Amino acid sequence: MRVPQRSGLFSGVAALACASVLLEISLARIYAALFGEIHAFLALSLSLVGAGVGGALLYVVPSLARPPALFARMATLAALASGATLAAVILLAHREPLSVPAPGSLPWLALCYAASTVPFALAGLALAAAIRHAAPEMPRLYLLDLVGGALGGLAAAGALRAGAPRAALAAAIFFAVAGIFFYLGSRCCEGEERAPGGLVATFVLGSFVLLAGDVGAPWLRLAGIRRPSPDRTEHEAWTERSLISVDRPKAGAALMRLGGAAASPILDAKTTPPPQPEDMAYALHKDQGPALVVGAGGGRDVRAALKAGQKDVVAVEGDRGVLEVMRGRYAAFSGNLFDKPEVHLVVGDGRSFARRTPLLFRNIVIPSADTVEASTTGALALSESRLHTLEGVGDFLSRLLPEGTLVLTRADADFDRLLSLVTAALRRAGVAAPKDHLFACSAAQRTALLARRTPLAREDVDALRRHCRKHRFSEVLAPDRPATPVRSLLVAAAAPTAPAAAARVAEGAAAEADLTPPTDDRPFFAYTVPARRLPAVLGDVGALRAGHTALFALALLLAVGAVLSALGVLLPALAARRRRGRLAPQDVGARASTASSTPPARALAFFAAIGAGFALVELAVFRHALLLLDLPAHELPAVLVILLVSAGVGGYLTARVAPGAATAVSARVAEALAVAAALSAVGLVPLARWGLGLGAFPRALLAIAILVPFGVLAGSLVPLGVKIVDSVSSALLPWCWALCAFAGATAMALGALCALNLGYSALLLGAGLAYLLAAATVPPAAAGATAAGDDERAVSPGGAAAGEPPPRDAAGAQPETLEAAPIA
Repeated sequence: MRVPQRSGLFSGVAALACASVLLEISLARIYAALFGEIHAFLALSLSLVGAGVGGALLYVVPSLARPPALFARMATLAALASGATLAAVILLAHREPLSVPAPGSLPWLALCYAASTVPFALAGLALAAAIRHAAPEMPRLYLLDLVGGALGGLAAAGALRAGAPRAALAAAIFFAVAGIFFYLGSRCCEGEERAPGGLVATFVLGSFVLLAGDVGAPWLRLAGIRRPSPDRTEHEAWTERSLISVDRPKAGAALMRLGGAAASPILDAKTTPPPQPEDMAYALHKDQGPALVVGAGGGRDVRAALKAGQKDVVAVEGDRGVLEVMRGRYAAFSGNLFDKPEVHLVVGDGRSFARRTPLLFRNIVIPSADTVEASTTGALALSESRLHTLEGVGDFLSRLLPEGTLVLTRADADFDRLLSLVTAALRRAGVAAPKDHLFACSAAQRTALLARRTPLAREDVDALRRHCRKHRFSEVLAPDRPATPVRSLLVAAAAPTAPAAAARVAEGAAAEADLTPPTDDRPFFAYTVPARRLPAVLGDVGALRAGHTALFALALLLAVGAVLSALGVLLPALAARRRRGRLAPQDVGARASTASSTPPARALAFFAAIGAGFALVELAVFRHALLLLDLPAHELPAVLVILLVSAGVGGYLTARVAPGAATAVSARVAEALAVAAALSAVGLVPLARWGLGLGAFPRALLAIAILVPFGVLAGSLVPLGVKIVDSVSSALLPWCWALCAFAGATAMALGALCALNLGYSALLLGAGLAYLLAAATVPPAAAGATAAGDDERAVSPGGAAAGEPPPRDAAGAQPETLEAAPIA
C-alpha cells in the first residue's frame, strides 16, 4: 500500500495527538489513584513538558529528524513513544506502595514523572519535526493535530471504563498506529529513506498483545494504591472519574473508597445507620419532609433520613460509577436502597439541581466524603467545591422552606471557615443576626453545622442539645454559646460584610488560616493559606510537605516549569551561537540579512506569550464550562472536544493569510483576546451562575458560546506565528514551539497558584496581559513574503514553493526538501 506523503504526515500527526491526549488523561487517573488528586493536575502538564523537550531537542540537534530521513525518523519516534508508554505503565502499575510526600519518596516520584514524560517528549519531537519541515501546511496540520487530540478525549471517555492502565495501553497502540502512517509516508517517494518497518510492527503487535493479555488475564492492577490492607478489598472498578474500591463488610458495613481522598460507607440492609452529627435536623422536623441529600455516596445519609421517618427523599449523586456499585453488586447488600419508592435519585451536580428545581425542602443535608487525613494534610487545596461557596450555599438556602434547615459537614479543622461561609451566606440572604440561626456539634473529627433562615427558638436549641447529649456528640456552637472569640466575631451581628469579618478575625485573633468565604470565582474551600503568609509557607519546606501537600506539589511544578523554560532558552541559544561560529565567511552575510528581519528574541517572546495566555485562559474558561455542562463523568471530554476543535478551526481559517499580512493579523487577534479576557474577568462568573438555572440544552449552548470564541481566536495564533517565522528561518520553529510549550506548563502552575489566592478573574486578567505582550512582540515577516496561502501555490512539505530554491536555515545550510505530493 502506498500513500501520498501529505496523507501520511497528516494522519500520523492526528494519531500522535490522539495518543497523547488519551495518555495524558489516563496518567492523570493513575496518578490520582496512586498519589492523590493533586498529582492528577500535575500529570496534565506532562504533554506540555514533553512537547517542549521535543522541540528543544530538535533545534539543538536538527539531524534527529530531517529529509531525506524525516518520515523514517518520525516513524521511529512514534514507535519508541509506544514502547515508552508501555514501560511507564508497567513501572507505575507494579511499584511498591509508598506515602507521598514522605521522606525519601521524592526521588521515586521524580522517576515516575520522568518516565511518564518520555512518551510525550518523543511525540513532541516528531510533531516539532512535522512543523519544521511542513510549515506551509501548518493550518491543515494544526487542525488535524487538534482534531486528533479531541478524538483522544472522546476515546478516553470510553477507555477509562476499562481502567486507566488499559486506556494507557490503548494510547500505546495509537502511538504505534502513528508510526504506521509515517512508515507508509516514507514509501511513497524515491529518495526518501525507508522507515524501519520491523520496529514499527514490533510495537504495534506488542501493544495489542499486552492489552489483549490484560483483558484475558488481568495483570495491570495498580499495586501501589494506598489501602488499609489489600486483602480487605472485595470489589474494585474504574470509572471515568476515579478508581472505586469497596472493602469487605465488617460489622454490617462496607467502606467504599473513591480515589485516595474520599470514602463512604455502604450499610447492610439490616444494619441501623449509626447516628452522625448531620442527622440533627431530623431532631427538629422528625418525619416532616421533603429532604434533599447532596452526595448520596454509599447511602448512609439516605438511610438516616428514612430511619427518621422521611417519606420523600431526593438523593443527588454526580458519579455514575458510585450508582453502578450501589445498583449493581451491592444492591441486595444495601436492600436496594436507591430503588425504594421513598427515594428519588437524581444523577447530576447538586448545585445545578438546586438552581433548577422548583421544589422547596424542609431538610437539606450536604455530607462530606473527604477523609480526615486529606483535609488535615492540605491534599484538597486544589480541589474545587461547587457546593461550598458563598453563591452555592445561597442557592441551597433559597431552596429551604421558611423553617427548613441546611446541614453541612466538614472535618473539625475546617469548621471556622465553614462557619464564616454560612454566616456570610445568611447575611446575603437578609439575616441580620446570624448567631441566632446556627447550631453545630461534632463527633469522630467531623463537625456538622445547621443553619436556618428563621431564628432557632429556645425549644429548638433545647431539642438539638438533647439530641447531641443522647448520642454523645460534642456541642461546638449554639446561639447562646459561640465557644471561642473567633467564632463569636464571625457570627456577630455587627460584622458589615463577610470579607471584612474575616479580615478582622485574621488581625484581631492572629488567625493562621484564611477564613474568607470561598466564592464561585475562588472556589477552593480547603485552601486556607492567607496571601500574606504565602511566602513564609513556601519557604518552610518541611512544614509545606507535611501540612500543605497540594501546595508543595504545585510549587514543585512551578519550579520545574521555570527551570525548563530557562533551559529552553539557554541551551538552544548556545547551540545557535555554536552554529554561527561554524559558518563559512561567505554565508555570514547571507544569514545576517535573512535573520535580521525577524529577531529570534521577538519570535520566542511571541510564542512564549501565546503559550502562557492559552494555558491561563484554558484554566479559567474550562472551569466555568465544566460547571455549566452538567454531564456526570463526561464534562471534561465534552469541554475538551469543544475547545480543541474550535482552536483547530481557528488555525485552519488562517490558511489564506499571506505571511506578509500575518504580523498585522496576529497583533489584532492577540488584542482581541486581551479584550475578551478582560471582559470575561468581569462577567464570566455571574454569567455562569445565571446559566446554572437554565435547562440542559440552553446550558450546553451557553458553554459552547463561551468556549468557541476563545478557541477560534487563540487557535489562530500558532499557525500565524509559524507563517511569520517560516518566512525567515524555518529552523527557528522547533525552538519557538518548545518555548510555547514550556511557557504553557509554567503558566499552568503559576495560574493555579494565582487562582488559589486571587481567583479566576485575576487569572483571566493575567491571560489578557500575556496576549498584550504577544501583540507587542509579533515578529515581522521577511520582506517580500506575500504568498497568499497553501491553495495558491504548489507547496512541498519541505516548505518551498515548486520551482523555487529552498530557503536557508538558521545555520546557513540548504535544508533538504521533500517531493511535492497532493493531499489524498
